[in-house]
Amino acid sequence: MINRMIAVMVLLANLAHAQSHTPEISFLVTREGEFILTDARVDLPVPSALVWAVLTEYARYQRFISSMHESKIVSRSPEGSVVEQKGSFSFMFFSQGIEARLLVSEVPPNLIVTRAIEGDFQVMNGRYEIRQAGNNTRLSFSGRLVPKFSLPPIFGLSIVRYILLRNFREMVDEILRRDAEAHRVIRADG
Repeated sequence: MINRMIAVMVLLANLAHAQSHTPEISFLVTREGEFILTDARVDLPVPSALVWAVLTEYARYQRFISSMHESKIVSRSPEGSVVEQKGSFSFMFFSQGIEARLLVSEVPPNLIVTRAIEGDFQVMNGRYEIRQAGNNTRLSFSGRLVPKFSLPPIFGLSIVRYILLRNFREMVDEILRRDAEAHRVIRADG
């Protein structure tokens, strides 16, 4: 009886995982001298316009990125938009508040480049690229940062990896949620 219950639980868990259609995220965080480098990539079965829409709605970030408390556009110029973001993150015994003002340059429909101009980072540069990959849309991110605050010497890189991967995954989840919502609306109308 117990073996049968375990077999049913394993089967249900496998079915749930198979039905979740969660795309695999390629994610790498490394250190090069004082710089922390991030490379992320995911292929999403959604239109590229949706990926662009989610990435460029900066004022909505705090609704789906758990470490973000505030994100707003404070000015626009020919160089780009200045986006102010505030948040915090914690990992086990470590906790840190974060503030940054970013200059965000958009090249629709497939490139967003960010650079910290004020805040808690000596360097914080990022680049999102959106490309067609077969029937999917490939979202790639590369980033380079040097925080002004200290990270724990042994676990610092692991903490950064955990937080950045969680943020990227939450962005991907929001893209997929909006795609599923759009399909529900289309089915309801059809």
